[in-house]
Amino acid sequence: MADETVTIETIVPFEVAVKFVSTKFEPLDRVYVDVPFLLMTDILSASPWPLLLETSQLQLAPTLTPLDQPQSQVEQVVLQTGECASECFCLQCPPVDTGTSSVASGQYLISWKRSSSAEASVVQTSVPLPHVLVETIPLYVHADLPSFGRVRESLPVQYHIENRTGLVQDVEITVEPSDAFMFSGLKQVRVRILPGARQEMLYNFYPLMAGYQTLPLLNISLLRFPSPANQLLQRFLPSRIFVKPQGRPVDDTSIAAA
Repeated sequence: MADETVTIETIVPFEVAVKFVSTKFEPLDRVYVDVPFLLMTDILSASPWPLLLETSQLQLAPTLTPLDQPQSQVEQVVLQTGECASECFCLQCPPVDTGTSSVASGQYLISWKRSSSAEASVVQTSVPLPHVLVETIPLYVHADLPSFGRVRESLPVQYHIENRTGLVQDVEITVEPSDAFMFSGLKQVRVRILPGARQEMLYNFYPLMAGYQTLPLLNISLLRFPSPANQLLQRFLPSRIFVKPQGRPVDDTSIAAA
């Protein structure tokens, strides 16, 4: 019996990059319990032949939960050599033990085949998602505000501050003004938030100029967690907003003349 060696050249069809970012698309080195974040995937074609992405699927570990029903955003997409297809999923991490821990994320499934061959069978590739650091935070804050403002028109902004500890928290809140806004509301106040309770702060911002403008800065100081809390909470708040110019008033006389 003779042995025969056959060399088969293979080509990697695509490369997959996965990253975790905040809802403001800022890179994250860790996520926080019950705080929404984004999982982004990039599929870069390295194949000399067109690739048809039949569908994709996100299989999450129990340590992560989706905020909506994840659906494939690359279904029936054809990638030429060097082209990239991306997906974005909004997730959050349910409560874990106090402190920081590394948890599994799950896997990302891609069903694909060569687009040039109608008889080619569909291949499913499994890409393991990286582990992610999860940290609990004593306080969480988020803002409700319109998607845009208008010059010299009131822009209501409501901040929600939630105590996620089992202790009563003394919180000092200050607002640093911005040259692009006037505002009404408490500039400096100290409140006491019960465990699991939420404090709401309402401000009316008054835009003075059009364009992407920096919002007045909300500073939050915790007496029990003095050092990193304010810088951490700033990551959850919007820092800029687009302000439209004031509309041109309608001339009633010109309408009547027309």
